[in-house]
Amino acid sequence: MSRPIANQRLFVAVYPPPDAARSMRNALRKLTLPAHRETPMEQIHLTALFLGDTPAAEMDSVLESIERSVAGLKPFTLAPRRLIALPQQGPARLIACETDAPPDLMEIHRRLAHRLARNVRDRDVERFLPHFTLCRFRSPSRLSDVGPGRAIEPFHVDQVRLMRSVLRPDGAEHVEVRTFPIG
Repeated sequence: MSRPIANQRLFVAVYPPPDAARSMRNALRKLTLPAHRETPMEQIHLTALFLGDTPAAEMDSVLESIERSVAGLKPFTLAPRRLIALPQQGPARLIACETDAPPDLMEIHRRLAHRLARNVRDRDVERFLPHFTLCRFRSPSRLSDVGPGRAIEPFHVDQVRLMRSVLRPDGAEHVEVRTFPIG
């Protein structure tokens, strides 16, 4: 007897080119921070929408929803702005590189949230803060302002990826499920 396929922990993401990821990492390393774990270079991404645990039976619907969410839009330029501590209120759990919010990115997020968000709060487009997580603190920390992003060049975005996150004792492993060209 075969075992049923378990749920998959999924998210839709934008990945920066390697040079941009390296620039973000270099900006992070110029900060004096409490104990933290850096995001591996290959995992630096902007989460357009976190889907969470998704039953295998819903995968076809998820794929169609993502395809429709990027249809008819144009590739865009994403401009890193500054390094920030999150959450914005209270002790920080991570450092991220905040970006601008190009209309096509915001529309992708809006469409994804409308089609796929399970939590009503995730459908609130006003709550979406485009950012790349660069490190997580071992315990919440009080930080002063972390300052501007250090000359990180804008970059072209022409696709989103559906990713599966597999939680392991030493951190999450991200596996690409499918790439969706924008447009």
